[in-house]
Amino acid sequence: MCLITNTFYFRLIFSSSGTASTTQIATSTSNSFNPSPTGGSSTNSDVNNAWAYNGTSIMSLTFSTTKDTTGTNYVVFYQHSNGDIRQVVYNNSQWHSSQYINNDARPGSPITAYWGGDSIQYNLFYVDKNNVLQETRGSHASNSWLNGTLGQLGVLTSDPGDISVVYVGDCAVGTSGWLLYSPPAGDQMGVLYWDGATDTWSHKGLISDVKPGAGFAGHADVGVWRYYYVQQSTSQLKEQVCPDCCSNSSSIGWRSDLTGPTLNSEGGLSVSGVGLPRLIYYGDENGSIRELNNSYQYPNEAYMADVSSHADGGNTGTPVFGNMTASTPSGMVVATGIPNGKVSMASGFRGKVQQLWLFYQVSGHDITVQVRDSDAAGNWTEPSKIPVGVN
Repeated sequence: MCLITNTFYFRLIFSSSGTASTTQIATSTSNSFNPSPTGGSSTNSDVNNAWAYNGTSIMSLTFSTTKDTTGTNYVVFYQHSNGDIRQVVYNNSQWHSSQYINNDARPGSPITAYWGGDSIQYNLFYVDKNNVLQETRGSHASNSWLNGTLGQLGVLTSDPGDISVVYVGDCAVGTSGWLLYSPPAGDQMGVLYWDGATDTWSHKGLISDVKPGAGFAGHADVGVWRYYYVQQSTSQLKEQVCPDCCSNSSSIGWRSDLTGPTLNSEGGLSVSGVGLPRLIYYGDENGSIRELNNSYQYPNEAYMADVSSHADGGNTGTPVFGNMTASTPSGMVVATGIPNGKVSMASGFRGKVQQLWLFYQVSGHDITVQVRDSDAAGNWTEPSKIPVGVN
């Protein structure tokens, strides 16, 4: 659902032309949900100026600004109970009041975003009331958001569904980012590529045997592109990698890597790099958020079992190499009592200390955050709520 040339193909699932033959174009009409952009009063008992949407997707990012020299800044995108997409920013060492972005999203829309790093501009992606993928571009300091180019493809999605975007910047092959989404079939995952030079999106294929509702997540680090999803036929976590898509125009493209543990994922996946470890967060069937450690560099990646829960243990543990079975540990419990499994992770710094900021919803009205240092697995701060209301 963190973002290759058009000559690359996705092994086993791409057509010879590299285009998904089952892509659907939007022709549906708008539904009746039309909230006020000002967050005004409503007779709907689920709408309250102080509340986030019950089951909102959560997307968190870090960004830099000269206004805060002591640490990383954070922005959280979410859906308000009135249907607005809003952002709330942490900089100058404090949370600020939420800001309106638009009211074009369907109720319960998935949300994903990236920050390119060269300016204070975000690219935000969501699903509109016609179930069509859309993109808007703006910043943390302005309410002026402009349409991106993704909506021109008219790509339909499933309801419910998920999206995940990864930005990779300048590559030798020309691709600047890629996006995963849930097509209408439900048990598939679609792939779109973005060419930043021409600002155009293109279809790149469909992945089958994807478990609906379990979520998926893309990630890029050290030149290696990855995405994680839960396989429908086995309920196991699957990983696909492309170790040279950004650097080699003759790359063979994506290939299968580790098969992870059986996951009863409910609501979504989130992945964040913390040095070499890639920490995967997901909500399980018991209403808990779990942390799973995928470490080392390709092709010697491994999942970590028995990760220390002590402050001096860091993200260490016993490596489990190769394909794993259902008996392998499925991650450390981080939080409990999380009803919808929506979760987002952003890693940043406070001074020289790298930190992990984990966001999720507890009550159906809030967004809650917990923080830990990157080398202190299990040692999380007490949960605290961020401001999601409309002033």
